[in-house]
This record gives sequence, structure tokens and C-alpha cells, in this order.
Amino acid sequence: MKTKLLTFTVLLIAFCEVTAQKIYKTEQGHIEMMTMVDSKPIKAESHKLALYLDYDSKVVKGILDLKTLSTNAPEINTILEEQEDPLILRFTGTIPSVDFLSNRHEPINFNWVVDVTYQGKTYKSQFKATIAHIEQGLSMSCLINATGQVLVSKTNLDSLIPGLDKTIDVQFAQLVLKLE
Repeated sequence: MKTKLLTFTVLLIAFCEVTAQKIYKTEQGHIEMMTMVDSKPIKAESHKLALYLDYDSKVVKGILDLKTLSTNAPEINTILEEQEDPLILRFTGTIPSVDFLSNRHEPINFNWVVDVTYQGKTYKSQFKATIAHIEQGLSMSCLINATGQVLVSKTNLDSLIPGLDKTIDVQFAQLVLKLE
């Protein structure tokens, strides 16, 4: 019986080692947005961007409740806060690099096509992205930085915020730890 228990324990530990650390996750990512509302510049930011990176497939998924945005316009903050339901914006894209987390590398610049979904509508948007290798003592990490635009006409955000410009400039950066 002890042999069976020992064998089971070893197999369980080995399984956990093999399956551990397959997805990087943060729910405190930082995102900034810039646009115009009634010809006035508006900056919005949130530290509640949830990001998930599957180390195997290199798929990044992001989720942001627009109600977590803080802007430099109190009237927009009020509009967002008064919404009863969450205002969930999602995006998904695949990073076109196989081993950016396994070896040292020069910055990798690429056009990143992401699917943006808001209130059941999905469309493609292209972001300019860079992955930069960062050494932190004995460990390595990569910084994923992306900038692009969300088209207001594809999201109907102008019905929520009157006077909203045609595009919203978006930027986020996230440090991703090396897969061990």
C-alpha cells in the first residue's frame, strides 16, 4: 500500500510540475486611452486591465471593464460610474514569436492584429507592438508594449458618451515573467 501511495504522490507532483505555469495572468494591468470629446482632449486610464498570456500558444487575452476608467473629465467619470451593467471590452491576439520568453533577444517589433469585442460586436484592429527583453538579476522578463486605435463606430461608445471622436488611441505595457 505504501508503494502505491508513494507512486501516486510522485505522479501527482510530476503532473503538477508539467502543467504549472502555462498561463501568465494579471488583473492589475495598466492601460491608457486618449481621445477627443467635443474637441477637448480626454485621457483615461485604468489599473484593472486583466491580461492572460498562454505560454504555449502565445495568445494574449485582455479584459477591461470601462467603468474602471478614470478620466480627466468629471462628467465622463459620472457617465461611466452610473452605468448599471459592466462595460466589458475584450481583446485577443496571438504574438508571432515562438520563443520570446525563453532566450535573450533584441526588441521584437511587429504589427499585432487583435480581435476587439464590445457589447457582442467584434472587429479586427491592428496595433504596433514591441517585445523587449529585460534582465532582472538572475531572472528574465519581457515587456510587451502595444499601441493602436479602437474605432468608436464599431463599438457604439458614442451613444454612451456624446461628442466622442471617431477613434480612441490605446496604449498598454505589461511586464511578463519568463517561463521557468
